[in-house]
Amino acid sequence: MHVRSSPTDIPWKMWSHPIYTKVGSSSCAGKPSWERSFPRSTHLAEFADLGHKLFRTTPETYPIVFVPGDAFDPKHLEVVQPFTAADAPSGPAPDLRSLTSLNPLRGRVSAIHASSFFHLFGEEKQLYLARALAGLLSPEPGSMIFGMQIGVAEKGFTALGMGGDHRLFCHSPESWVQVWDGLVFEKGAVVVQAKLVQVERKHFEGGGAPAQRVSVLVWSVTRS
Repeated sequence: MHVRSSPTDIPWKMWSHPIYTKVGSSSCAGKPSWERSFPRSTHLAEFADLGHKLFRTTPETYPIVFVPGDAFDPKHLEVVQPFTAADAPSGPAPDLRSLTSLNPLRGRVSAIHASSFFHLFGEEKQLYLARALAGLLSPEPGSMIFGMQIGVAEKGFTALGMGGDHRLFCHSPESWVQVWDGLVFEKGAVVVQAKLVQVERKHFEGGGAPAQRVSVLVWSVTRS
C-alpha cells in the first residue's frame, strides 16, 4: 500500500518564486504531479534522468539540483531561528545550480517534503532536525513542511523490524504537534496537522511471514 503524505492542493501559485526541497531517501523518479508544478526544486534523491523520462521533463523545464550532505553538519544545514515577515530574506534567491549546501536557502523554501527519516533518530536529534528544516522555510503564509514517519499512539520507543528486534523512538500525533507548535516555532505561528494511519508492511522470515500492520504518522506544518 502506498501512503501519500503530500497534499494535492498545495497552493503553490500563491508564491512568486516557489522553491521546493525534498529531504530523505526516496527517488525523484516517483514524484507526483503536484511536485512537477513547482518551477524550481532541490532534491536529495537519485535517478533524476529516470524522473525526466517518466514525466517527460527536461533539465531546462524542471531543473533538479542534488545537494548531498550531512543534515547534522552546520556547514550544510545550520540551525537558525525561523524567519518572520519582519526579517524575511530580501533580494533574489541563489542560483540553485550553484548550491553546495542548503544554508543559502534559509527563509526561502516554500515547501519541504521530509519523509521516512525522523524515526531513524532519537528524540533530541529529531528536534534538532525539525529546527534545522524550520530555518529553511519561507515566512510567507501557506509555506509548509510535510511528511510521514513511523508513529505511535503514545510517544516512546517501539519495536520494528525482523522479529521486532529494532527499537525506534517515535512520536504520537499529539507530541509531534507540540514539537512544531511551541518548541520549533512560536506557539500559534504555524498550523500543525498530524494523524496515524495503518499501513500494511510485509516482513519475510523463513518461508515468509504474514503482512504486518505498521502505524505511520502523516503530518504537515503550515505557516499561518
